[in-house]
Amino acid sequence: MAIAEDYNLDSLNITSGNLEVRLAENSLEIDAAQALRYNVFFEEMAAKPTIAQKKSKRDIDKFDHYFDHILVVDHNKSGKIYDKVVGTYRLNGGNYKNKKNFFYTSGEYDLSKLIDFNGNILELGRSCVHENYRNGKIMQLLWAFIAQYVIKYDIKIMFGCASFPGIDVHKHKFALSYLYDNYLAPINIRPIAIKSRYIRMTEDNSSDKNFKKFLSSIPPLIKGYIRLGAFVGDGAVIDYEFNTLDVCIVLPTKKIAARYMDHFDRK
Repeated sequence: MAIAEDYNLDSLNITSGNLEVRLAENSLEIDAAQALRYNVFFEEMAAKPTIAQKKSKRDIDKFDHYFDHILVVDHNKSGKIYDKVVGTYRLNGGNYKNKKNFFYTSGEYDLSKLIDFNGNILELGRSCVHENYRNGKIMQLLWAFIAQYVIKYDIKIMFGCASFPGIDVHKHKFALSYLYDNYLAPINIRPIAIKSRYIRMTEDNSSDKNFKKFLSSIPPLIKGYIRLGAFVGDGAVIDYEFNTLDVCIVLPTKKIAARYMDHFDRK
């Protein structure tokens, strides 16, 4: 990974030219992340906002309080922090994992196997990049930062919802079946879609094993997770608010930590 010029594991900060990646430090900076999320999810991707979200033009939910919010800040842009935040991700380190419905993903999946896991877990979500910066570099920087976070807090498993566009299950049946047949999470860490929302992923007569076809049928974020060694939970879920079809990603961190380890001074 050559794009990041400066790594600081103690302060969790990455710089690359005019770009800085760090955690939001106050409510104003979290608000800037929420503004970017609203722009991407609701204005660009046509998710359905609540009255409060539409009025504030912010993607806000009850889980934001529990998450760390990663910001990618472009210091070449003038204006306030709202104008400078061009990428974001939010991370839930599970400090209150025994609290009912503490995880966003628990609204779609039974996470009891992960919650009972003997090791630190991390929930990922709300990943987005400003449309003018979608050249791959921002996501690389975000993932480099997540690797720092994983190492610093000794995270063993990451998880979260990842989405296919639209709610047409038939359109994604090949990708869902391929994921289930080849990437189903081990039973001891396997989330299961809650019964009322469970959509069967596999087909009994599925026989198409074309890996290139599979890669071309999944969104870039899911493709990135798979290349990092991710599994999926059992069952897909329709998210009508965001107009997406969700799967639950389960990603052991060993491969991620090894990939970025050479960039960090761990003495």
